[in-house]
Amino acid sequence: MKSFLISAVSLLAAALSSPLFAASNCGPQSGVIASSNNWIMLGGSAKGAVRQVIAGEFGKDVNSQKRVLGQFDPCGDLMVADVSYDKNERNVILSMEQHIARVQGGWVAEYAYLVKVLKEGKEVVVDNRQGTINWQMGKNGNIVSSSDKFISMGQNGFTDTTYRYDAQYRLEKSVARGTDEMTNGENHYRWNPQGLVVSASSSRSKDTYTYDQQFRELRLNGTASTPVSTIRSVDECQLWDEVGNCTLSYLHETEIFDKGTIERHLSSAYKYQYWDNPAASEE
Repeated sequence: MKSFLISAVSLLAAALSSPLFAASNCGPQSGVIASSNNWIMLGGSAKGAVRQVIAGEFGKDVNSQKRVLGQFDPCGDLMVADVSYDKNERNVILSMEQHIARVQGGWVAEYAYLVKVLKEGKEVVVDNRQGTINWQMGKNGNIVSSSDKFISMGQNGFTDTTYRYDAQYRLEKSVARGTDEMTNGENHYRWNPQGLVVSASSSRSKDTYTYDQQFRELRLNGTASTPVSTIRSVDECQLWDEVGNCTLSYLHETEIFDKGTIERHLSSAYKYQYWDNPAASEE
C-alpha cells in the first residue's frame, strides 16, 4: 500500500503527469530534475511553465474530499504546497493536512492525520500521527534523501529514504527504511523516451499510465494491497487545457474485502496558471 501521505496527494499524479517546462535561464537539466523532485513530493509533474495548480477531488457516492494548492518557480521547482483530505465512510472518519515549503538545501513538510472509527456510537481514535519530512538536495538539485520523523499514537518513529536516478536525472528507485512497516520497501519508476512516467511500482502497489498520440495522459490504472483489502482503480481524463494538462478526470475504485466489496466513484478538477501566459491564467 502506498504511504498514507502519498495516497492523500495522489490526485496530483493525474494533474501533474509530464516533464516541467525549463525556462531559458534555468539549468539544462532543470526540467527533468524538477520533474523527478515533484514526483517524489507530490506524485507527479506537469507540462508547460506551471506557476500554480489548484486541484480538488470529490466523491460522488462516498463522503470524500481532497484539496491541493501547489506553486512553482519559473524553473519548475516547488515553492509551496498545501494539502487537505477528509473522508467519512461507513464507520471510519479520516482527516489529514500537510504543508510543504522550499527551504535552503531542499524542502520541508509538516503533516498531521487522524483516523477514528465509530464503535457503539462513540468515536475511537485508531491512528493519530504528526510528523515532519525533510527532503535533502544533492549538488545537482535533485532530491537524494529524505527523513520523516513522527509521533504516532504517542510513540516516536521515523522513515529514512534514499533515491536513485538514471543518467538523465530521471527518478529510477527509492528505498525506505524505518519503524513503520507500511512505508518500508522499494519503489521503482519507468519512463518512456518522451520523458513521461509509464509505471510506478512497489511490492504492494503498481500504477500504470497511458498517453495519447499528443502525449497527454489518458488513463491511470492502479492496484494496491492493504492489510485487509485489495484496491483496483481506473482514473480517466475527460478534458485537457491548451497546454495538454488534464483539467477533469473520473475515478472508479473497487476495494475488495474478505466479506464484501466497496465501489467508489470520484471526480477531480484541476486549474493551472502558467508563467508564460498570464492572461490565460486569469480566465
